[in-house]
Amino acid sequence: MAIVKMSKFTLFTFESQKEALLDKLHRFGNVQFINLQEDAEEDFDFLMKDSKDQEISELEGELAKIKFSLDMLNGYVEKEKAIKALIKGKPNLTYSGLSEIALKAEWENTYASLKAMDNTLNNMKNDISKLHSEVESLEPWINLDCAFSDLKELNSSICIIGTLPKNFKDSFREKFDSEIPYSYVEILSEVKDEINMLVVVHKEYEEAAMEILKSYSFSKANLNYSGRPKDIIVDYNQKMQNIKSEEEKIKQKIKEFGASMEELSIVYEYMDNKLMKAKACENFLKTEHIVAIEGWVPTELVKEMEGLLESVSKDQFYVEFEDAELDDAKVPIMLKNNKLVKAFESITQMYSLPKYSEVDPTPLLTPFYLAFFGMMLADLGYGIVMFIVTALALKFFNLDESQKNFARFFLYLSIPTAIVGAIYGGFFGDAIKIPALINPSQDVITILIASMIMGLVQLYFGLGIKAYMLIRDKKYLDALYDVGSWYAALTGGLLLLAKGMLNLSPTAVSVSKYVMIAGMVLIVITQGRENKSVGARLGAGLYALYGISGYVGDLVSYSRLMALGLAGGFIGSAFNLMIGLLGNGPAKWIFGTLIFLVGHIFNLLLSALGAYVHTCRLQYVEYFGKFYEGGGLPFTPFKSKNKYVNIKNN
Repeated sequence: MAIVKMSKFTLFTFESQKEALLDKLHRFGNVQFINLQEDAEEDFDFLMKDSKDQEISELEGELAKIKFSLDMLNGYVEKEKAIKALIKGKPNLTYSGLSEIALKAEWENTYASLKAMDNTLNNMKNDISKLHSEVESLEPWINLDCAFSDLKELNSSICIIGTLPKNFKDSFREKFDSEIPYSYVEILSEVKDEINMLVVVHKEYEEAAMEILKSYSFSKANLNYSGRPKDIIVDYNQKMQNIKSEEEKIKQKIKEFGASMEELSIVYEYMDNKLMKAKACENFLKTEHIVAIEGWVPTELVKEMEGLLESVSKDQFYVEFEDAELDDAKVPIMLKNNKLVKAFESITQMYSLPKYSEVDPTPLLTPFYLAFFGMMLADLGYGIVMFIVTALALKFFNLDESQKNFARFFLYLSIPTAIVGAIYGGFFGDAIKIPALINPSQDVITILIASMIMGLVQLYFGLGIKAYMLIRDKKYLDALYDVGSWYAALTGGLLLLAKGMLNLSPTAVSVSKYVMIAGMVLIVITQGRENKSVGARLGAGLYALYGISGYVGDLVSYSRLMALGLAGGFIGSAFNLMIGLLGNGPAKWIFGTLIFLVGHIFNLLLSALGAYVHTCRLQYVEYFGKFYEGGGLPFTPFKSKNKYVNIKNN
């Protein structure tokens, strides 16, 4: 259970064997290439950059078309229900099976049909949008009971339609009616702060009428229609309805292509793998006949890789393997743990992968994470529910590896949740009274002390890991200065603080005092040892000693183990109290059941989220700060992404 040892390889092979070699390495799935085109050493300056620009461009274009088809179908085809989809999972195919299906698929025809229908739908949407805009522009004039063309055919009069501010309505009518004798004004509609009206005047008074209209901020409407507004609107609405009917027919045709989704997904996976192989060449250097490749491979798989190379190139290649150096920051990090610890790798990855020179913190945080999460959620009923749900998911759902690890994560966490819940006597709050070893409502101090002790154990363990790493690297004095001094200062100080509780003898108290003083002195005189002057050393040492207050703060942080455990239990009990207030009868059975289910599901989710976040915080801030730096680069092997299909080796 550790960081996987890596080896760096340098490979020279013939250009003619490159495609077969890439195919084998892709199936091997345990190689990460180094970009020689960026990081090439001077020894390789006579080589040219390898590339497949044209093939990459073509494959990216084809992938874009397939992605368009899948996205379009996802928008119209009814999706499988979540439970059914999880049970079904992704299809499993071998590389040869994937290639066979992809090469036979007529995805270009599917794409062409879908693209044509998409263009038609877009045109229809534009047409509907235009018609809708026309209807909106006509609606203010719907009360006009004559055709627009009739307004233009009057011999002795002119017709004007337009809008006028509503606050000018009365003054305009008074002035217009008094000064323009041969006229007709009709208010057709009022919209917000404007009135829409029709004005008819004799041609002799056209100029005077226009002056009055202008003075009242009249805005003439430009409507290029011939029929009656009401008839035009009815006609346009009918056209929109017809277009929508055609839209539905096209959407039904699109849904008929739903059966092609799995085939399109397989083709996408196949094309994506081809693209990956083509892009891999952008890491290589070459001559006219030879290709130079560098990369990383797990040391334990070196022999297997050599056999793979021999199967492709016989003896027509040269390869050299070199163990990675501990202080090489470019070494990619791959973690290898058992099934239990692997479920907790996401916690480490969320913070940062370890450097190659560090230890994998995952197995070192797992037992603490289990214990802390259990203390924070702390309910037997919740633990049983979590266990059943995750166990059923693992049993009946076709999950990929990351999903399985996620389910296992909460499966494992359900066990300490149930155990601590049984100790506290919590079963869905206090829904069922069970005997408790510790009563949370009465033994708060006991739980607080237990939380502090758990925190102290983790802090001491973190310092111990730091000491191990220093001793491993043969830095024995550093282990004494940076860890031993803190053990002495902290242990002596804690014993002095707890002398009454522990009933220490005077001799033990005296020894504790001298141990604490010795530790503090050692901290002051050694923590600034990298500085040259005595003053700088003492200053840095005193500042380091001030860091003991940080340990006090770290220890206090573990009180959240008590606080969250009590909070979740009290919230659950509050829901049970609400049910009890309903009395007996139908109301209790109906509403009580509803309150119980909704309330405890809510409390379970909220408490689990709180436990997850705060347990992570204790690992990242209090624990990792004692020994862990992180910053490693993840190992990204050259293999299939399995986005739509789980690809298995033949």
